[in-house]
Amino acid sequence: MLWFLTLVLLILTVALSIHILRLRRLFRELDGSVRSRRRLLLEDSAQTLRKIGAFGLVESLNELVDSHNQASAQESGYSSQVEAMLGAVQEVVIVFNGDRVVEYANRSAERLFRDGQSIQGLRLEGVFRSLTLLELLDAATDVERTGPSQIRIEQDGETLWFEASCAKVIGMEPAATRSTLLVLHDITKLKALEVMRREFVANVSHELRTPLTIIKGFAETLIDDEATIDPKSRSRFTLKILNNAERLHVLVEDLLTLSRIESRPDQIEPIEQPLRPLLDEVAENYRTRLNSEHQRIEVKMDANVGALAFDRYRINQVLDNFIENVFRYAPDFTCIQLVVVHEEALGQVRCLVIDDGPGIPEKDLPHLFERFYRVDKGRSRETGGTGLGLSIVKHIVQLHGGTVQAESTLGEGTRMSFTLPFSRSYTNSKNT
Repeated sequence: MLWFLTLVLLILTVALSIHILRLRRLFRELDGSVRSRRRLLLEDSAQTLRKIGAFGLVESLNELVDSHNQASAQESGYSSQVEAMLGAVQEVVIVFNGDRVVEYANRSAERLFRDGQSIQGLRLEGVFRSLTLLELLDAATDVERTGPSQIRIEQDGETLWFEASCAKVIGMEPAATRSTLLVLHDITKLKALEVMRREFVANVSHELRTPLTIIKGFAETLIDDEATIDPKSRSRFTLKILNNAERLHVLVEDLLTLSRIESRPDQIEPIEQPLRPLLDEVAENYRTRLNSEHQRIEVKMDANVGALAFDRYRINQVLDNFIENVFRYAPDFTCIQLVVVHEEALGQVRCLVIDDGPGIPEKDLPHLFERFYRVDKGRSRETGGTGLGLSIVKHIVQLHGGTVQAESTLGEGTRMSFTLPFSRSYTNSKNT
């Protein structure tokens, strides 16, 4: 029985050994297969790495990161440039969404409508009120862009005119909502100039029509009734024609003078010189027209005023105009004063022509230097005024860098004045 158990144990041992050997061979085969596959994979990887290079891969990744950073910087820089450009332009630029809420507004828009404060997040209706603008926004809802149209906006009691246009703006993302770009170009000054041009043409036409009508009427009378007109009437008619022809001549000359001054500022030739000799000369020229018993002209000059840079002929024209107006509209004056005041704090001198005539109504003072404006239209035409003299004065003084001013009190007289800036050498001499 013992031998039988020994035999069974031997058989099991042999079978187990054979099985273990098979397993070892199988493991060796599996290990060889794995090693073979690993070697092939490494060879393929090495071949791939040899193609691009390990360092090349790192460099490629670095270049990709650098390109991304550069693109981001470029995009940020471009946005900053666009922001700076839109902020610098004079036009009003506003971007708003479908609810008409402001998404972006440049500095011009903020300065004009909110005194420099931000209007982002506000509704357009709360920023400014304009029926014509609302109509434009309604029209821009269904179209890609609108043509330029003129709109009027009331702002702080002032009427502003703009040329407005709208265009759709699409965001970067496909699902982004579409906003609208509104651009407003300020044409308020152009509108004012257009009104002035129409008024100027109307005034010129009216001023020319009156003397031309008189000349034409009397000339036709002289021709049609030549046989029946007595010598006295003929002389009177001829004198009327001559006077109105002279009036036309003066008007045309004033228009040409005003045109030349406005279109050719270089016609003013300031030369540094003392002002006192000019004042004395002007006063002396008018003393022959004074009533020696009741009227006089005085010159008062501040001793601190030295040489000034001015065009002698043009400033003489300014003084002549002021004094002629006194003789024309305040003939009963007793004294005309030519006064020069030193205004050192303002860097200028003020030249005044003061009379003690009847004065000018306060409502007329702001308009005295406008073209064709007359305080007493009927009397002005009778005395030969064209209504352009003070406008010419204003332009001459402005080309010298100064300003004009009119002050008057009814029953007490009038003060017409203009300023001249100190010349550079005069200022330097005062400092030394």
